[in-house]
Amino acid sequence: MTRKIPLTLLIISLLGCNEFNAGNSVKSSSGLSIIENNNRLRDLSTEDLNGFEWMNKPEDFSISGSDLKIVAKKGTDFFNNPEDSSVVYSAPLLYEKMSGDFIATALVEPDFTSLWNAAALMVYVDSLNWIKFAFENSDATGKSIVTVVTRNVSDDANGPILTDADSIWLRIIRKGSIYAMHWSGDGRAFKMARLSSLPSNGIVKIGLEAQCPVGRSAEHTFRYFSLEPKTVNDLRKGE
Repeated sequence: MTRKIPLTLLIISLLGCNEFNAGNSVKSSSGLSIIENNNRLRDLSTEDLNGFEWMNKPEDFSISGSDLKIVAKKGTDFFNNPEDSSVVYSAPLLYEKMSGDFIATALVEPDFTSLWNAAALMVYVDSLNWIKFAFENSDATGKSIVTVVTRNVSDDANGPILTDADSIWLRIIRKGSIYAMHWSGDGRAFKMARLSSLPSNGIVKIGLEAQCPVGRSAEHTFRYFSLEPKTVNDLRKGE
């Protein structure tokens, strides 16, 4: 028996296919395009990091297509603790060096099997000045957007609770010495989580951080990373 497909459904279906195939692009609310061809992770292999470098190289990582999996061992973190003055800077960070204004975007899928496990975007100036923008299994709020801004000492700010999410889009926008942190559930509508600053510095390290502070180990997945040299007009809107 042959089924007849209504003309309107056929047109919608064809338009949807054409939109997907046109560069595999998702238009975000900020006017920026998340285009698969801009995904820097597609250019990596375990033998050739193609311009990326490791800080605290992990014992194990793998790259398949555009999926980067990083195994973070127990005790890995970045945190300059305000309560006891301890300093931990042991988490794997895959980074590029970048000068000037930029927009960095990542799609992260953390391993939430242990407390404080997180996958993050990170801007690193030096050991006393850095920003960590994470999807984290917080002790206070569970699966949440968490930001840590460190200027000598780290703070610890819990944002939106995302109990039902397994992956999330994270974005850090730099304009001079000011940084805006935005997140999205769908890669389209981004919301600002925080606006902060770091000491002025021409070149910073920007990249992907994987941590496992107290668990036995964690395998975090990063599915997208793009880095665009661009100056936005409105840091709060991201455009």
